[in-house]
Amino acid sequence: MKHAGWKTGMIALLLTGVVGCSNSASPEAVTQQAASSSQSDSSTSSKQAVHTISVDEKKVEELLTQFKAQPPTKVVTVSVAITELLNELGVTPVGVPTTSSKLPASLDNVPRIGTSHQPDLEQVAKLQPDVILGPTSIQASIDKKLKPAALPTAYLPVDSIDELKLSTVALGRLFKQEEKATAFLQSIMEKEQTIIDATKGKPAPKVLFLFGSAEALMVMNENTFVGSLARNLGASNVASDVLKQTETYVPLNMESIVAANPDVILLVAHGDPSAVTKKFEEDVKKNGAWEKLSAFKNGKMKALDYSTFGIASLVKVPAAYEELANILYND
Repeated sequence: MKHAGWKTGMIALLLTGVVGCSNSASPEAVTQQAASSSQSDSSTSSKQAVHTISVDEKKVEELLTQFKAQPPTKVVTVSVAITELLNELGVTPVGVPTTSSKLPASLDNVPRIGTSHQPDLEQVAKLQPDVILGPTSIQASIDKKLKPAALPTAYLPVDSIDELKLSTVALGRLFKQEEKATAFLQSIMEKEQTIIDATKGKPAPKVLFLFGSAEALMVMNENTFVGSLARNLGASNVASDVLKQTETYVPLNMESIVAANPDVILLVAHGDPSAVTKKFEEDVKKNGAWEKLSAFKNGKMKALDYSTFGIASLVKVPAAYEELANILYND
């Protein structure tokens, strides 16, 4: 989804940074620009980086209209990504999702309320939340379970890097923690830009991202977590650029993949990562079409580390960028 032509509002976020901090404009909901100035005193001289994060104000306001005027005091989350963002803002939920992903240690004693797709209604109701925060991508599924119980819900987009940044800005404003949101985004942006700069000028590989379960493989476009990482690193996403795929996930069509001939094929497992990876490896051995691809011939077919790429996470963005950049440009 492109926001070209939308009226954007500017939120000036002023932070002091070290020399060498730089930014580039993101193509979607959250973009950043940097300007630097120098100042000196009698003993030292340093450079100050001023970062401006431009967000789609219409989208932020749409998100905030889900809430009452006052920040909610008792929050339950059914999303790991949102739980991490709240933690960065110093907001402690009264309930967090049951997950195999590692949540911040500060939440060890917070009650678990079931998985994102199967929340425990009795446990959630017992916590008497002011709001239950979930990801927009599975809103219909969550509403189906929670609405009959008249439990209050609100949803935030957290699938891609830009959506994660946008939701950070919205949450910072909602909970009156703009300074913490700014500091967190600043840290991510600096690390992000350093890695992006290191790939500039290198030939852009064509990459195919597969989302796999034990039942089927899906092709992912750039509007996903790993897809947005690759896009920002300068890689060409086969689904978006060659197959012109507008839906985020579509079933794998081997004929079209052979025609596109990606340089790199990367699998993001869903469910049991080891079982999915094993099934994918077996399918590759059985289907000779995979062997025709440049990715296979160059040894560039692999499963990504689930702990880093399995769930969209702004906290893990620096590590994810570094690992993906090595795969795309250095391995």
